[in-house]
Amino acid sequence: MSALYPLKFKTIYKDKIWGGQKIKTYLHKDFGNLPNCGETWEISGVGSDVSVVDNGELQGKSLAALLEEYKGQLVGNKVYERFGNTFPLLVKFIDANEDLSIQVHPDDELAKKRHNSFGKTEMWYVIEADKGSSLITGFNQEVNQEVYLEKFNSGHLTDILN
Repeated sequence: MSALYPLKFKTIYKDKIWGGQKIKTYLHKDFGNLPNCGETWEISGVGSDVSVVDNGELQGKSLAALLEEYKGQLVGNKVYERFGNTFPLLVKFIDANEDLSIQVHPDDELAKKRHNSFGKTEMWYVIEADKGSSLITGFNQEVNQEVYLEKFNSGHLTDILN
């Protein structure tokens, strides 16, 4: 087993209809033939988009293989005890040139029940925002299914969002 060292990973580029050009112009990353790049995944253990080491002796090894081999040495023992061979973070840059889709992020209990996975929490750090940009962070009132569907079907969902 090789000794661990500061690892670099190959960037995974995501084509999104709401993406733009800032990943190229601001971050100086070449996303090739994609018309717009909405996201770069810098480190990921998600599904078929698992990061691959891009430097040193471990170059070419997947993050999944590293977790299997190094366990708590890679992510810390407490993290490994909780998540096992599932890498618990997805680090990415987003260029939202248009509005993003509205998403639901279930807690661990609901995610386990419906998807046999861990829940999803997010932390955002905004590097740059165009004038007039904003983030929606949940509902601005208690909402049941009936109210949600009425607002959705009438095209007024944003009326109940923060």
